[in-house]
Amino acid sequence: MKIGRAYKHVMEFDSLVVAHCKRTDLFTATGREDIKNGRLIVRVEFDKLEGDILLSLADFVYNLRSGLDQLAWQLCLSGGGDPGRDTMFPIYESDGAKSEAMFLKRVKDMPPDAVLIIRELQPYKRGADYRKHPLWQLNELGNIDKHRLPAGRSTDTSFYIEPLGYTKTDFDNGMELNWPLSAKGKVKLEGKTPILTFGDPIDNPSSRDPLELTRYDIAEIYRYVREDVAPQFTRFLT
Repeated sequence: MKIGRAYKHVMEFDSLVVAHCKRTDLFTATGREDIKNGRLIVRVEFDKLEGDILLSLADFVYNLRSGLDQLAWQLCLSGGGDPGRDTMFPIYESDGAKSEAMFLKRVKDMPPDAVLIIRELQPYKRGADYRKHPLWQLNELGNIDKHRLPAGRSTDTSFYIEPLGYTKTDFDNGMELNWPLSAKGKVKLEGKTPILTFGDPIDNPSSRDPLELTRYDIAEIYRYVREDVAPQFTRFLT
């Protein structure tokens, strides 16, 4: 199954991320003086992630999400149904009337007990925390991947900055630091091992709430599907 194939891609993705984080040229800093307002402004830009990292993530997402849809196809067959274009593994953040109607269409002719399991796996079962559900995160990544590569960015989580007294503005793949002009000659920036996040760009205006996942979140998505989801349906496929 593609769920198994996804393992190759998630391991490749993780190894590429680790290699990227070991680099010593991960950011550039440029400063300018705003004489009118008496400010010293330093713009820090993190090196863009290599395309191979994002491509391996996209391959992982595609294989894992489509693997769940293949599972749904087999469940429909095991229930004596005739799977079609509406047959897929449903993932919903809401249990409203519209979502429920789509859910029933997706699971048509699957064994009733399998449908109950799928229902219990729905992200909306976590209430307001549905965004933390691995299936919701996988589905969101899959929706992103349909149109473009998932975004990747470094964060300043492990960044040493002095002197204090600055303000900070984040932007996609970087930040801008702002001091009183008196800080000129005193600024020190020390980049440590970065934290990389993947999903939506932080400044994507079309996002309701940007999706940002770490490599550990990506690994947990795979573990959850492989260990907590797929085994529950083995009895319907043998």
